[in-house]
Amino acid sequence: MPSVWQRFKASFFPANVSTYAAAPTIKVRQEGLAGRASPPPGYDEKKIVVTEESTQAERTTRRKPNAFDKVTKLAGSSVVVFVMLGILVLWLVMGLVYGTTDTWQIILQNASSIQVYVTDILLIRQASNANQSLMITIAELQSRNQTCERLLAMIPGCQWMETHKEEPKKLLLNGRPIEDEVEESLFMVTGRQSRIRTAWNKTCHTIAIGVGSLYAFIIYWIGICVWIAIGPAYQFSDTWQLYINTATALSLTITSVFLQNIQQQQEDKLEKCLEYALKIDAEVEYKLRELTEDEKPNLIFEIAAPKRNRSERAITRFAETMGSGLGVLISLAATAAWIAIGPLLEFNDNWWLIIGTFTGLVGFIDGFVLRNLYHRDEKYAKTQFRFLELSDMKLLEKLNVPPPNRPRDQRSLSTRISIAVGDACGHRFTSIGAVFIVVALLVIATILRWSETGQLLCNTPTMIAEGFLLLVLIQAHNIANVERGEDFNGVLKRRLMLNSYVHAIDA
Repeated sequence: MPSVWQRFKASFFPANVSTYAAAPTIKVRQEGLAGRASPPPGYDEKKIVVTEESTQAERTTRRKPNAFDKVTKLAGSSVVVFVMLGILVLWLVMGLVYGTTDTWQIILQNASSIQVYVTDILLIRQASNANQSLMITIAELQSRNQTCERLLAMIPGCQWMETHKEEPKKLLLNGRPIEDEVEESLFMVTGRQSRIRTAWNKTCHTIAIGVGSLYAFIIYWIGICVWIAIGPAYQFSDTWQLYINTATALSLTITSVFLQNIQQQQEDKLEKCLEYALKIDAEVEYKLRELTEDEKPNLIFEIAAPKRNRSERAITRFAETMGSGLGVLISLAATAAWIAIGPLLEFNDNWWLIIGTFTGLVGFIDGFVLRNLYHRDEKYAKTQFRFLELSDMKLLEKLNVPPPNRPRDQRSLSTRISIAVGDACGHRFTSIGAVFIVVALLVIATILRWSETGQLLCNTPTMIAEGFLLLVLIQAHNIANVERGEDFNGVLKRRLMLNSYVHAIDA
């Protein structure tokens, strides 16, 4: 059993270790018989209750959310979105009142760089938490599958040779096809929401689809080309660079907060859906234990950690550092150093740019690292869902129950191009290349003695690239959203079919 220090360290610096879990063992007991010599009058022998065995810490890698996790979840709330939009409106009003000076623009750029930098840290943490939670849930489903396979083997007539004597079973739930029941079950999971909440969720979904599309990518780069085209008219001055920095700062602030919000919405929805699948799973186990009178606990199922090469391990270490308590400490130290040198630079425009340069360069690397993490997590989750599907199919095939059909993958050309662009941005070599670009920009800024021009050269290309990367991340979220929905539908259908079959065994 890990020590207190090891558990504390793991909560801030999660290691690349295997995930394991045992589904809580369902125990069936007759109510009211304890301590009685004979059943009470009118006692119904079939009246039973279900209790879950207390899950010990060593039977799962699931951990309790700490303060950092709670802050991460809070940052993804809709309240934060509206607060940030309110701050942007206040900044616009200040520009109208006091004039759109260079300092006014630099303040937004710095504030945006800091905000996006912090959001990147929280997004890394959010992705890590979501992936860990998903793997533990899949491990619990696999754990219960092992128990169901063992218990079914104990029931007469559930062997392969017996079930295949007749035509494949066509199961109906509540007299309707499985597909209809799944849709109703999904509605039951999400429940009725207020009109405001429904409208907000639909609005977020619509915006996410538009912002994460190939057309948004094209429009973004057309805007950059227009800015480059007007460069000669401004003699490629610092003011000309400030214009694009301000525009991308606005884009970065809005899209980063929006991305965190839609991801949190999706994680909350999937968490409810998977909990519902586990509930149905528990009903299957409950019925089988009632039929077999078996009380052996569910076995622990382990999902091996993905194998990573040297470059991926380096990217992971960087992500774990920035997405942990250490990343927060680095941020606070950099901010303190920046404030300390303020009097030396007389708090001029060049001083204002320093913190923006630091957060912008680190955020530039964070953007590529985030896309790499998303790409790896999506691939890993897809593999584990396929393993779970094979395990479910094995049970259904043994019972001679036709498995549900998988939906065909029909994607438009624009979607396929968007996916290719996202995969290229998420390649491990792209993340490594981002580090070399940052080093080159630091060398250039040093040659220019960290003047305003030198710092703008560091800020401008990185902010443009980071703005595009956030669009790519939203596109990745949209695709993962669809795939996870399909995976969950498959999990839910198969469990509803198994549940229907098991409850008909003694009918």
